[in-house]
Amino acid sequence: MKRSNKAVVFLLTIIFLCISCFGQNEKEEKQSRIGSNFTSLHKSLLIPGWGQIEEKRYIEGIIFLSAEIFSIYKILKLDHTGNYYYDRYKKADNVDDAVKYRELTEKYDTKRNKFILVAAGIWTINLIDMYLITNKKEKKKEKLKLKVICNENKNLALTISYSF
Repeated sequence: MKRSNKAVVFLLTIIFLCISCFGQNEKEEKQSRIGSNFTSLHKSLLIPGWGQIEEKRYIEGIIFLSAEIFSIYKILKLDHTGNYYYDRYKKADNVDDAVKYRELTEKYDTKRNKFILVAAGIWTINLIDMYLITNKKEKKKEKLKLKVICNENKNLALTISYSF
């Protein structure tokens, strides 16, 4: 199987794994959230967009996921092209061909490195977005507090507080 075909199969596998998140039943989802410490932020750490999809922000999740997949695809394609020209450079018979193939190798390696930077940027923005989403959810939870306190005399106290 060609390297580009392997990349396409890999990307399609990631897409189908993420699509399976859409079909979950809400009860199963609540149970899995309670029993697991694997949060949306952790999911976005592994695969950009997965956490947003988990938080039902489908458009953001799909944008992050597709941008990351496109970046990975371009990285693999440019790496393959750069390696092709590097092999041609090593097998060159004359100086002119060697210089030409070396310049092409450097050109594709530079483009690949730029896409690596783009992929890292997408991943970072994805994590910042997930952090803001989870932080906002926690602040909403903290606005209304209900406490039940039992002291040494076995007196119960119920306190309700709401912050603006």
